Amino acid sequence: MALRLPPHSHCRICEDIVPEDEEFCSEECAKEQKARDYAQRQRGFTSFAVILLVMLGVFGLSLIL
Repeated sequence: MALRLPPHSHCRICEDIVPEDEEFCSEECAKEQKARDYAQRQRGFTSFAVILLVMLGVFGLSLIL
């Protein structure tokens, strides 16, 4: 016989069971996600800046040569 669980979801960080309308089980997990989101944005910005500098360098070299 199958066990029926009430509607629920799981914490985005530690995978604990949380009520269906919540994303995190604790404030610590919410802070961890915020830190991960910030780090992801920083990596994206850094990647964009590096690509832009490389493209400008290639364009600058093509004007010189």
